[in-house]
Amino acid sequence: MQSKASNIATGGILIALTVVILYLTPLIPINTLGLLTITSLFVPIGLMRCNMKTSIAIYIGSSILSFLLVPLNISFLYLIFFGIYGIIKHLAEKRNNRIKEFIIKLLFFNIGLIIYYFIFTSFIGVLNLKISIYLLYVVSQIVFLIYDFALTLLIAFYLDKLHNR
Repeated sequence: MQSKASNIATGGILIALTVVILYLTPLIPINTLGLLTITSLFVPIGLMRCNMKTSIAIYIGSSILSFLLVPLNISFLYLIFFGIYGIIKHLAEKRNNRIKEFIIKLLFFNIGLIIYYFIFTSFIGVLNLKISIYLLYVVSQIVFLIYDFALTLLIAFYLDKLHNR
């Protein structure tokens, strides 16, 4: 068990890493989803290295700073989905029931997708899509499953190579 000071220091470092990557996301537009996936890793690292309280503090601190330093579209993506997903993933996977885990994750993703859609259309207006909204919805489900798998691999890599060092 780490001390309170150690948890605060770890949380501060993870917040800083998150905010730096969020800040770089619009500057490196080639792989926005990849960079956001990396930011999703820092909250679970806080959970593994410290505790739930620290990981929630990392999410809240990163979210607040992102709204001060990062474009709104990236900040909303982090706030609504990428920042909190590590905690949701942890809670869903604790159930040891693959079907419930899958349902919880997809439900969370779809609620976040709907919230982001309404926020985006409120600020930007009408979406001018070149493809059907229904096709976009189906593709987003597949992309989410790939994202979840990628995050699982990143967490496994962290546990295997970095956690106890």
